[in-house]
Amino acid sequence: MGDDEKPDPIEDVRRGIGLLFRAARTTLEKLPTKDLEAAVVTSAREVGRVIENVGKTIERDVFGGKVVSRPEPRPDAAEPPVEKTPEEPKPPT
Repeated sequence: MGDDEKPDPIEDVRRGIGLLFRAARTTLEKLPTKDLEAAVVTSAREVGRVIENVGKTIERDVFGGKVVSRPEPRPDAAEPPVEKTPEEPKPPT
């Protein structure tokens, strides 16, 4: 590119998005997929725990409130309940 030429922003975006997709594809190929569900559930649980701790700290330090701890969930309660879909009304006969 010479000094006279201006960069084409559309072409830059196209190349940038292409590079992002290529990096994402390469990363996904290298990620282990075994026990992925367990890792996601554990990560979500830890994120929830961190958010709760931050909330308690803010309540205690900023608002001067008394922190009330919640009881730990039971291991069998970790799975969400299965929701039943409502049955469709039967057409009149």
